[in-house]
Amino acid sequence: MTGSMNTHLRPAFLTTYRAPLVLSALAHAVLLGLLSTSLIVIPRQPMPQLAIEAVVVDEGMLRRMAEAEQQQVEAVARQAREEQQRRAAEQRRIEEAVAQRQREAQQQREAAAREQAAAETQRRAEADRQRQQAEAERQRQAEAAAAEQRKREAEAQARREQEQREAAERARAEVARQGQARREAELAAAMAAEEALFSARQSGELDRYVALIQQRVQRNWVRPPSAVSGLVCEVVVVQLPNGDVIDVRTEKCNGDDVARRSVENAVRRSSPLPLPDNRALFERNLRFTFRPQE
Repeated sequence: MTGSMNTHLRPAFLTTYRAPLVLSALAHAVLLGLLSTSLIVIPRQPMPQLAIEAVVVDEGMLRRMAEAEQQQVEAVARQAREEQQRRAAEQRRIEEAVAQRQREAQQQREAAAREQAAAETQRRAEADRQRQQAEAERQRQAEAAAAEQRKREAEAQARREQEQREAAERARAEVARQGQARREAELAAAMAAEEALFSARQSGELDRYVALIQQRVQRNWVRPPSAVSGLVCEVVVVQLPNGDVIDVRTEKCNGDDVARRSVENAVRRSSPLPLPDNRALFERNLRFTFRPQE
């Protein structure tokens, strides 16, 4: 490195000391010219001595010049090294300053990023809080609306139930009234029928009605061989309003089973039975005594 620096610094040295070197060279040239002239007029012996001294003087000067040049070169090299070290130190200082500024900028960016993240977190938290508040408010309103709806429905249901109870009460009252009226009407009709039946019985119409039935049964009766003389049977007949016989049975009969069945068959063959002129005398469950004529 020193050799290359010497190579680069040599032109600067020659430029700096060009004038002294030129003067030295001219002085040596003049001295050599004088020495050459003196060879003619000066004896031969002193001349060699002067030449040697001049040569000696030139070599010493050149050595000193070389040493001075070397010192100058070393000084320049030292200055160059110092300058290089200064520049390196300055470069390191600049790099450290740049690195410090970069670190500070990075720290500022990180701080800004943290602040931004914190702000974003706070914003999201605030948004979540507002959303939760809004949701809670909607839920509260929905619950209030649902409670109000349930209240209205309960009131409507209560009104319906009250109306139903009142309607049921009115219906029961109406049914009771109608039942009472029906019972009164039935009682009145029964009393009227009883009175008509009593009147009919008192007038002999019932006896005539029963006699008509007995006569028809007598005509349709086929006397069995086992029938005893003086046969008497209580007969119960279930009939329709038009006289059609639905059922017949004998009770308290002094005849045997054949005689009893003959009487029941005679009643069935007599269907439809005669009807009374007075409808009050009609009985669905008719009871009469069968006494066949001998």
